[in-house]
Amino acid sequence: MEIKVYSKADCGKCESAKDKIKRMGFDYEDHSLEYHITPHDGWRTDGSTRMLASLAFSGDPSHQLPTIEIDGEFYDYSGAMKELKRRKNGNA
Repeated sequence: MEIKVYSKADCGKCESAKDKIKRMGFDYEDHSLEYHITPHDGWRTDGSTRMLASLAFSGDPSHQLPTIEIDGEFYDYSGAMKELKRRKNGNA
C-alpha cells in the first residue's frame, strides 16, 4: 500500500495524522503541500496536477489539511483514518 501525506508546516492536525498512521503500523511519504500548489520545475510529472485537481474538487484546501493519498485515491483526515482502519482490519 502506498500512503502519501500532504501537509503544511506547523499544522497540528497534519502531525496528528502522521503520528496515527505510524502507530497503526503503516509507512508513509511526507509531502509539503506548499511545494505541490506552487509553480516549480517538474510539476507536470510529480503528481502536482493530481493534487491540485483533488483540492479543487474538495473545497477550500485550508480546511482539508492534511490531504492523504492512499493507493492513488485522495482523502481528508477522517476519511483516510477510516480507510486505513478498514484496511488494517483486513477489509481491503
